[in-house]
Amino acid sequence: MERIWGPVNGFYLAAYAAPVGEGDRYASYAKVCWTQPDSYWDADCAFKVFGGEHHASEEGALSAVAQDARNEISYLPRHARALAAQRQRDQIPIPRLFVTSFFRHRMA
Repeated sequence: MERIWGPVNGFYLAAYAAPVGEGDRYASYAKVCWTQPDSYWDADCAFKVFGGEHHASEEGALSAVAQDARNEISYLPRHARALAAQRQRDQIPIPRLFVTSFFRHRMA
């Protein structure tokens, strides 16, 4: 089962949950994405979050990993959120975005 949320502070979340072992527990994963993905598997992500393998239901697994991803986003510096918004607005490739951001920051 997968789900997409966003934007959350400039990023989108793509989450996936799957049964583990005998199917009585669920693992969850999330990708924190620059732009809204079509699916979890095709997501252009900034980073990934593992939500654990201890969840009692798929819905619980998705909710927990989404909360973990939101927490990770909240720890990012403001500048990272601004980069995400700029990436969405201008469709700038990731390497160019970081290079221009680095030089802009160094000149300030």
